[in-house]
Amino acid sequence: MIKVSPDIFSVRCTFLIFLLFISFSFFAQKKDTTKKDPLRVYKKIKHFAYKHKATAWMYDAIFVDPEPKEYAVQPESKEDKNVNPYLKYKDCIIRDINITVYDPFGHSVFDTMPRNINNIQRAGNRLHITTRHWIIINRLLFQKNDTIDALALSETERILRQSVFINDARIFITETRSTDSVDVNVIVQDKWPITIPILITDVSGNIRFRNQNLFGVGQQFEQYGGYKRPDIYEFNGFYNIANIDNTYISSQLAYRTDVSGTQIGLGFDRGFFSPLSKWAGGLNATRYWRYYAYTDTLDSLPKRTELNIFSYDVWAGRSFKLSDEKSIFNQSANLIAGLRFYNSTFIERPPFTIDKEMGNQNTSAIVGNLGLAVQQYYKEKYVYRFGATEDVPEGLIVQFIYGGIKKEFKKLRYYAGMEVARAKHFKFGYLSTTLSHGVFFNRYVSNDITTNLRLYYFSDLIKRGDWFFRQFFNFNLTHGENKLSNETLTILPEELYGYDGTSLSGNTKATLNSETVAYLPYDLIGFKLAPIVMAGFGIIGDPANKIQKSRLYQSYSIGVMVRNENLLSSTFQLSVGMYPFLPNGDNYVFKYNPVTSFTLRVRVFSVSRPEFVSY
Repeated sequence: MIKVSPDIFSVRCTFLIFLLFISFSFFAQKKDTTKKDPLRVYKKIKHFAYKHKATAWMYDAIFVDPEPKEYAVQPESKEDKNVNPYLKYKDCIIRDINITVYDPFGHSVFDTMPRNINNIQRAGNRLHITTRHWIIINRLLFQKNDTIDALALSETERILRQSVFINDARIFITETRSTDSVDVNVIVQDKWPITIPILITDVSGNIRFRNQNLFGVGQQFEQYGGYKRPDIYEFNGFYNIANIDNTYISSQLAYRTDVSGTQIGLGFDRGFFSPLSKWAGGLNATRYWRYYAYTDTLDSLPKRTELNIFSYDVWAGRSFKLSDEKSIFNQSANLIAGLRFYNSTFIERPPFTIDKEMGNQNTSAIVGNLGLAVQQYYKEKYVYRFGATEDVPEGLIVQFIYGGIKKEFKKLRYYAGMEVARAKHFKFGYLSTTLSHGVFFNRYVSNDITTNLRLYYFSDLIKRGDWFFRQFFNFNLTHGENKLSNETLTILPEELYGYDGTSLSGNTKATLNSETVAYLPYDLIGFKLAPIVMAGFGIIGDPANKIQKSRLYQSYSIGVMVRNENLLSSTFQLSVGMYPFLPNGDNYVFKYNPVTSFTLRVRVFSVSRPEFVSY
């Protein structure tokens, strides 16, 4: 972190950088075709490297001969985005299903011709255990001799793409000699499943081992170990089995141990993974061993005693079709009802002579929902990834939430809430809105109110010469009334691009984030660049200090995503952030790499287990 004196020179320099970048981005014109070969630097490096065996080996291990230049896709019309390509085969019978699984490197689901790869990528393909065909078959929502269901095919393709061990997926139909039957071809490209990130500083260090496709059967394993001075250790990990026996039930065994204690959990879950799914539910059990710190009233010395907690969380949901008609809309629309029960019991806890505030109470809660959900998706590119097919959700959710919570020594508090959400691609871009409101009350007196408003927007691809741009906006408003003293809002670093507002507190908070992303049509020695300009604004208030009088907390950042398909680690991020002022009194603070993951994320547009409105 660098602190700069608040002189006029610093202010002008900072805003000049943003102005120059934005001006350059939006007024970039087509490249001159008479320019020199853009690969001339690459060719010089190759020519120099091949003069010696050692440098030639290093070159072959890292670089490959570049493929023909690829440009960002042209923006599609709204009609093109929503066309289901399988509709014209709706009366045909599936004669056969062909499964093809590609290794992670050098392949594309849209091209049968293998691409150039380097020695490291070639070794990666050899070491990689290809996903077993039966794992792919177990994720299909159709089978041989079924009549073509356009939604089932498009949903299967989306579900495959969502799998953590799959990079991309494509399903297409091949006509046969028979006029009433077709073959369905499923092509999948694996992800490289193993990552081992390591972080070491002068005061801490950690390592994480993750395998997202263990033995090629889609199981996940992760182990983390961390250390902080003086002698503080943390370990956690999990083992996950997804889609047990083609039921879409996933199970996970997880543990965590650190200075605060140890916990072990086992869970089974099946969500509404598709509008075609009828049943959902889950069962999770967790055991905690923690410590309760207190000051002994006899000798005034700090002490601690053990807490032993067992909790379980069980829920079930059912969806009902509005109509038996087989249209895409009717298949995507469902009435959904769910019910959830949660219980937390203290097996061991300190006596209330020590815990005078009685914070360690047994708790039970029940919450249900009843509503309408319309879930649809359209395909897009260059939203979060560099050209790979992405599934953007559209639809409508209207649900009523009800229930209550009971603590051991307190009265039962009833609950009622409502959530309305809408997402759609319009002519001006994609817009998603969510409004939720929930109230806890005793009899007819409300004593705990939460209101949330979420707005999310991104534009269509904007063309300026050979450059393509996309604009993102995200607005969040949270308001609470009659909250406990320890239930306060603050501004977290991840909300405003590294801005540290954790010392702020209030009962009402609003944040606005803006990101302008540029997808460049050319590369530098095989590297593709996506510069990003980010700006974040936040306000916070409470009854004594109204939010209308809050200072405008600001964050400005410039970043770039660098991607090279020829390297094993294909994407990394760089950013620089500037903060005009911080709550601690520092002015014009600069941070390096305050943002490690770019692009604002849209909500998953589906109904899950019933929950109280979050605060």
